[in-house]
Amino acid sequence: MEVGEVKFPLSEAFRFTIESIRKRFTRAMITAISVILSVAFYGATRSMGVIYAELLPGSATIQVYQVVMAVIALVVCTVGILNSMLMAVTERTKEIGTMKCLGAMDSHILTIFLLEAAIIGLLGGLIGGVAGLVVGIASTWGQVAGLGSLPVLGLILTLTESLGISILLSIGATLYPAYYAAKLNPAEALRFEV
Repeated sequence: MEVGEVKFPLSEAFRFTIESIRKRFTRAMITAISVILSVAFYGATRSMGVIYAELLPGSATIQVYQVVMAVIALVVCTVGILNSMLMAVTERTKEIGTMKCLGAMDSHILTIFLLEAAIIGLLGGLIGGVAGLVVGIASTWGQVAGLGSLPVLGLILTLTESLGISILLSIGATLYPAYYAAKLNPAEALRFEV
């Protein structure tokens, strides 16, 4: 350890993140709901495709417009996360300035924001992925009854894919706000008024 080096363990960053989510629960829920809805739509589309692929091997199972709609839902979700995280930076400008004055480095601020995004993406992706699977299975239930069993492996892969996409979208959309927060000048941040 060099002189003047500040250690910031991941457990401490996680504690900061949970505290921030608890303090700003409404904003975190709005962000999580946008993730849940877009991932649920994506998961429902993908799970219906997996089921139809099992029913009709070799045929085009998902229409192009369904894929386009799912991608648009994910893009809208990304913009919503970006906006929410920019608002989080604005709300926490004085807090960021205080942390930087107390020795927090840019990487520490970056870690806090990216960890917050990952947690929201994980929770939103889990709920949205499961909801998407349920909707996909329910909307194809008549065909599934004739199939005899569900394509479990394909549906698990769809859930995993939905979860991965939600975490990547959340972290990707938070990169700019987190970088902006990390680069704030502490003196200007402490003078900032909302």
